Amino acid sequence: MKFCEIRVAKSEEEIQKALELRRMVFVEEQRMFEENDLDEYDHGAIYLNAWSRRKDVLIGTVRCYRDKEKPNVWWGGRLAVHPDYRTRGIGVYLIRAAVETVKNQQASRFLASVQLQNIELFKKLGWEPVGETFVFNGHPHQIMEVDFNVCHAPLQPAGQRRQAVEP
Repeated sequence: MKFCEIRVAKSEEEIQKALELRRMVFVEEQRMFEENDLDEYDHGAIYLNAWSRRKDVLIGTVRCYRDKEKPNVWWGGRLAVHPDYRTRGIGVYLIRAAVETVKNQQASRFLASVQLQNIELFKKLGWEPVGETFVFNGHPHQIMEVDFNVCHAPLQPAGQRRQAVEP
């Protein structure tokens, strides 16, 4: 049974739901930030949200944004999945949707700052480490980059909605 739909946040309410989920994950759960995880990249970012079909609840989010100095370079980050929905593939669908979205922006590169525990997942999806690991707010991270010319996971054509299936 299909239970999830991923789509770009179109309204301020949908963006606020994404920010609330990020706060739950990065502030309350991981304690990576003290009050919130907002930064200068939130304004103008594209938010991809995963919505539960059963409860109309936001269960995952990721943001994508253009590098301020290199407009053909994009960054992904703040990938957050609600604790009740982890291990169901939501993160994979969000990562794939982010790659598709950034490709459609004519990006030449797509990078992400990834927590160490998620590096293997990104590698399975065709991402490669760039440089050395570093510590961000007390948590080890690795810059990862996807090669748009290597297809490790099928992506749907632009405009189609992706649906996760229940395990």
